[in-house]
Amino acid sequence: MPRYFSLFLFLFLALSTLRAQDEPLPSPSPNETYAGQQIQRHDFDEKKWASLKEGIDYSGPKKPAKKASKKKVEKEMDLPSSGIKGLGPILKILAIILLVGALVLLIVKMAGGENLFGPRNSKIKPAVSQAEIDQIEENLHEAELDDPIQRAIAARDFPMAVRLYYLAVLKELALKNHIRWKRDKTNGEYLREMAGSPLFGTVQEVTLAFERVWYGKVELTRPDFDQLEIKLKKAVATASA
Repeated sequence: MPRYFSLFLFLFLALSTLRAQDEPLPSPSPNETYAGQQIQRHDFDEKKWASLKEGIDYSGPKKPAKKASKKKVEKEMDLPSSGIKGLGPILKILAIILLVGALVLLIVKMAGGENLFGPRNSKIKPAVSQAEIDQIEENLHEAELDDPIQRAIAARDFPMAVRLYYLAVLKELALKNHIRWKRDKTNGEYLREMAGSPLFGTVQEVTLAFERVWYGKVELTRPDFDQLEIKLKKAVATASA
């Protein structure tokens, strides 16, 4: 038995040796290939290198240029900065002059009795409408005139206040039978009816004042109206006596 085992071991070793000889040898690695190559020597061409580096700047990147100063820019753009700054005091003086002028104008107008902040637009609704005037004239004997007169004065509609005062005078004259009231009669007709009456002078004076203001478009300041109102009230009291 040991003899057969030795024979079997010998045959196995022999076959392994033959198989190893038949297998191809492993190819060398890239590192082994590169290490086994011979290095070729190349001569350095100094003339060619000199021609290649000609014109190349090796001084490094240049620093960015500094921004020009404000004064330099203004000078280059020819901006008259000094002239503009010089206008400051002049503008202040002009502003003061305009302000003083506006204040003087305001004081003058207020002293004249003008309503600076009141309505100036003729389209604004009046304190006493034309429809109300028509109703008063249609029924003058029974009309109440104190309230519309005060509303017209409050609205600074002085022509309307004068007209209402004149209607109040005619109302009292009609109630005392000094005249015959009729809406379409003229003021001249009323004066002719009063010819010879002791009230003629008073009625004539207020009639002329009314016509100057209402038809003549004479503008009244508050002081002007206050003086005229005294005469109108006196005429109403005289006519009702």
